[in-house]
Amino acid sequence: MGHLKGSNSMALAWMNSAGVCQMLGYTFPTWYGYSGWGCIDYFVEQPGRYTLVEAFHANQRALIQRLLTYAPEAATMEAPLNGHPQYHGSLTEAAKSDGITREDIEGLLFDRDNVVFYGDPGWGVRMAKHPNAWNQTLTNHDGTWTFTLLPNRGTETFAPINTNGSQRGGRPIIEFFPRRLQDFTVIEGHDLHPVFTDDFLLIPLPKTCDTNHSYVVKFKAKNIR
Repeated sequence: MGHLKGSNSMALAWMNSAGVCQMLGYTFPTWYGYSGWGCIDYFVEQPGRYTLVEAFHANQRALIQRLLTYAPEAATMEAPLNGHPQYHGSLTEAAKSDGITREDIEGLLFDRDNVVFYGDPGWGVRMAKHPNAWNQTLTNHDGTWTFTLLPNRGTETFAPINTNGSQRGGRPIIEFFPRRLQDFTVIEGHDLHPVFTDDFLLIPLPKTCDTNHSYVVKFKAKNIR
């Protein structure tokens, strides 16, 4: 909920008089849903793992990674302020293989540029801890970092928890670093296609879960001073 059409908009009323201190929503009526439903996938369907603002940022990063995977040309485009983005560029072979259309790319652009987070981003609100589909941990020993994922639902570990809504499931695995890092060297886990930035690790969600497979990424990195 975020569509603002004046001082009587419900989003403003919630923050002004209903005690809502954090929320996110579309600044214009939504039609695609990747951002709204995706935040639920991170915040609600992985209870206790992410704060609300972390879930928002995780989904934005997932969205950008999706754009870069399926239509790199679109990543530098900006959605019009109040209209339907038009994308006439090319799609990658991965997009064609996964059934992604230009309308999907336009939807991602709309969601990327028209969803905002309201409230204090430093307030660490999160769901009560509850068993997740998988456990993920990140440890560091003398500059060698190990990210480990342990499946909890067998072969269904990476399947969507809930399919009620548009664009549910399939979000990449994201681990935020406790401090900013640089100069990454992967030691183990190349097969998981890890993506590194200075403040998080992203792993594309495997399409299936092999319970005999080791889901580990080991890498060296240096602190950014």
